[in-house]
Amino acid sequence: MNLRSVDLNLLVAFDVLIAERNVTRAADKLGVTQSALSHALRRLRILFGDPVLTRGPHGMQPTEVALELIQPVRDVLSDIHSVLTARAAFDPATTRRSFSLSMSDAMSIEVLPTIVRRLREQAPGVDLVVSTSGPRATCTRIAEDEVDLAVGVFPEVPAEIQSQELYRDRLVCVADRRHPLLRRGRMDEQSYLACPHVTVAPNLDSGIQIDTILAAMGLDRRVMATVSHYIAVPALVRGTDLIAHSRRRLVGLLPGSAGLVAFPIPVPVRVPELSFVQLWHRRHERDPGHRWLRDLVGDAIRSLARKGGKARRTAP
Repeated sequence: MNLRSVDLNLLVAFDVLIAERNVTRAADKLGVTQSALSHALRRLRILFGDPVLTRGPHGMQPTEVALELIQPVRDVLSDIHSVLTARAAFDPATTRRSFSLSMSDAMSIEVLPTIVRRLREQAPGVDLVVSTSGPRATCTRIAEDEVDLAVGVFPEVPAEIQSQELYRDRLVCVADRRHPLLRRGRMDEQSYLACPHVTVAPNLDSGIQIDTILAAMGLDRRVMATVSHYIAVPALVRGTDLIAHSRRRLVGLLPGSAGLVAFPIPVPVRVPELSFVQLWHRRHERDPGHRWLRDLVGDAIRSLARKGGKARRTAP
């Protein structure tokens, strides 16, 4: 094959067609007409000697050849993107650019205000679009370029996604200060297991599953309420006999935390810490604007972690 006859735009069209699996949506995403993209699809079929997309019971489906080619094609596009952007100038004070950031609702309360304040100080022309999704969905969105940067706990990270640890946190128990089973702000294992619990639905922003730890010790608890986010926990626990788990750094930050007490989880094993990282696709590794954003987010979050650590050490 003569590479001079290959139009690089065809590879871009191939990437978006496989991601969208719909010519109309792919054309909208690329900013071209539907007829232009249909023509590109015909050229791709000739180039690869394969139908690429075929109609099935659930719409357009990629062929086996297309599925085999998509990752190598994306790797090539990623390398080209890195070469073209590595030396591009980036001035945060004057640039106008939009970034998409994924984090949980609780982290939006915990760290987003500091990130936004620094953006306004250093890059007033930069816009931020913040969304939330579970760890697996977030990794998929990063791979498909729907998200530039994600912050949270990710138990499994695909090989093509880069990660950087920012800080660590731990799970603690929270209960109303007037809970009848509290003794000097603590609770023993028997009382802990006797209480009805509130839990956050698994796989949202924690890679640690308390029930798995308890089951390994032959213990069980009653989960009275399961909620989607840590934000809901304080209001449910306050003024009741319920107990829940929360991240230590969130205690006191979330609305409704007044009147609650935090204490270590009373089980005879050490509950692992939570490792908070930021994730991005390797295609953006050398993008100067993206690198600047990673540095800003990382520095902002680490500064908060240091302040939180000092506060915990000096607390009575």
